[in-house]
Amino acid sequence: MLKYFVLILCLIICNKTLYSKDIREFEVGTSIKNIPEERYTNIRCLESQKVLKLWDDFSLCKKRNDDNFYLGFEYDDKYAFNENFEGTQIAGHPVTINIAINKKGIIEKITVNTDPNAPPYFKKQAHLFWMRVYSKYGSKDWKCNDIKKKESHKVINKKYTNRICTKSIKNKKITYHTEFYFLNSNKKKKENLISRTELIISYYNL
Repeated sequence: MLKYFVLILCLIICNKTLYSKDIREFEVGTSIKNIPEERYTNIRCLESQKVLKLWDDFSLCKKRNDDNFYLGFEYDDKYAFNENFEGTQIAGHPVTINIAINKKGIIEKITVNTDPNAPPYFKKQAHLFWMRVYSKYGSKDWKCNDIKKKESHKVINKKYTNRICTKSIKNKKITYHTEFYFLNSNKKKKENLISRTELIISYYNL
């Protein structure tokens, strides 16, 4: 009971701090040292899956060609209000999240993908995650490109979605790619359904 009281009190006091960032406490261009460990679990190197005790251990991971260290993690269910908030999710969408950190410990990029292993209901809704992006960063000034439909892509209820949109806000570039269609001609197989969104938040180091 005390745990829930503390969490509610924290949200009341810190609401602006928690939700003014890109994802929870994460924001591109800020130090990884600002992120608490106690709200997250399975902090790990994205490449090797090596588990890390602290965010500050990111340098134990192997750098990619872009000279950044990539970490994955999940939300810790111990800090969820109830079962509706359990799991790694954003606005009700189950997601996977990884971050790119430079050698100085600055978050260079945040990548969010709707979880491909989510239950069928959530997977069907995954292409709608772009609406959450609009609610966060605004619906104006997006530059979008609709990708031409491939022969192997089948329209769902007269609707085909394969769109990439970008938007710049101060020192950030926001990109999302949303897809909604069937693969091949067999629409009865649920594994043929493509419904997903990827969100990438990148830092402009001006």
